[in-house]
Parts: sequence; C-alpha cells; structure tokens
Amino acid sequence: MMKIDRGAEPPFLAAARNAELVKARKYIVEDGNAEGFKFTAYKGVKGVLNDVLGGKCAYCESYYDATSPVDVEHHRPKGAIQTANGRSTPGYWWMAAVWSNLLPSCIRCNREETQPMHDGTSMKVGKGELFPLLDEGDRATAEDGEGDEIALLIDPSVDDPVDYLNFELVDDASIARCIDMSELSLAGRRARSSIDVYGLNRQGLVRSRTRYVLRARTSLRKLKLSIAELERMRSTGQPTAFVETCIDDEIALLKGLTDGEDGYTGTLKRLILPELDAIGIDLRT
Repeated sequence: MMKIDRGAEPPFLAAARNAELVKARKYIVEDGNAEGFKFTAYKGVKGVLNDVLGGKCAYCESYYDATSPVDVEHHRPKGAIQTANGRSTPGYWWMAAVWSNLLPSCIRCNREETQPMHDGTSMKVGKGELFPLLDEGDRATAEDGEGDEIALLIDPSVDDPVDYLNFELVDDASIARCIDMSELSLAGRRARSSIDVYGLNRQGLVRSRTRYVLRARTSLRKLKLSIAELERMRSTGQPTAFVETCIDDEIALLKGLTDGEDGYTGTLKRLILPELDAIGIDLRT
C-alpha cells in the first residue's frame, strides 16, 4: 500500500454529478426512499481511474488489469453502510460521484467475501459496504456532514500508509503489520482495520507480494556482491566493464521496482531504499 495521487477531477464529472444529485435529493430526501436509487454518474470515470495507477489496485497494489476490469471503489459507500449495529441505509449518497471518494480497486479488496489467509485460516474480508468510524455517533446522515468523522480505514489518496503499516518477511512471507503493535493508538486501530477490511494478508496477495520482495532481496544481494567485486578488480587493475554492466542492470531492476510502475511499490520502497542509501545509491533523483 502506498500514497497515491488521484490527479485532477475529469472535466465531465461535475455536470454529471450535479444532475444526478438533483434526482437523488428528490428520491432520498424529499420522497423518503432509503434504498433503490440507481447511481450512474460515477461510471464514466472508470477508464480515468484505471489509468491513475496503470491497472493497479489502490489498496493492495496488485495488478488486476490482465485478468479483470477495474472496480470503481467508493471509499465512503454510496448505497448503504454495514456497521456493528447492522446495515444502515442510505449510505453517503451525496458522495456517489465525488472524485475524492473514488478509487481504482481490484475485486478482492472491494467485494466482501470469505477468503483464505496466509496462516491457513479463513476470514471475511473485502470492503463492500464497510466504513468503520472511531465513534459511530459521528456518522454523517446528510450532505457535507462527514467532516466530523474520524475514519478507521486508511485512504491512500489522503493518508500515507508508511505512517501506519509495515510489511515484514516472516518465514519468507511478506506480511502486513501495524507499526503500533499494541493497536491501541488511533494509528494502530486504523492500521488493523485496514489490514482486515482490505484483506492485506489474504493468501493469494501474500504469495504475490512475497515473490516481488524475494526478487528485490536477491537483486540487492547481487548488487552488493558486484560492487565488492568491482572494487577488488579495480585494485588489481583488471578490466571492469562486465561488472559495471552487471551493477547498472541491478540498479535498473531495483529502480523499476520502486518507481511506481510495478506492483507493490509501497512495500518494496521500504525494503530497497534504506539498503541503497547505506551503500550510497539514491534512486529518488
């Protein structure tokens, strides 16, 4: 999980949103219907959202683009909200086509279902209609009331996940962990809710993320060995062109893993950048 930039709102969205809001206000507020309104304005941004991360999920950073279409994820659910007290309708209907509420998501993070976890257990994960709050009493029930809410889910377009989450290798598996291991602070509670709701430790995701992490770890090892060999060869006056090429290749590979164009950039940056800083290589420029 990494901090993302959604970019500017598509120019066509405002008009579609405003037209839909007029109809939604009448149906929900004036006529008193809690369910049944057909939201459509947000659907026009599917292609734009897909391009935001180049086919990656905003929550788990997996590539969905090769096998499934993007899910347009409403960070605050539009139609209903599932809470500890049951299902509440309507949801944040006024935010159904608000650009800042929309994210590109894979179906595994977005759709609630029971999935196998990395440790062999099963758990119901996926965001669905969930949007937990620190205090349910602050839940917005009318337009523009969400400003008083303290959300228990990380929004990667607003929050920097590096402040909340670590990704640690445990028995050669890349596991999402809370930075606050006690999970008692607000940051710890937000981290735990996000890990569980988005399913950041589901079995398939852990396997895929681990492959990238192990690839990066192998590349770092090769790079360090090549640098040591370069120094040795220079000290003995041997030709160094081949070793220099090997070093350049490994740096290019590591740069590709951290520049946001590959999967699990947030996880890989935590592993790669400190290791390269220690040997005087800066990939940030």
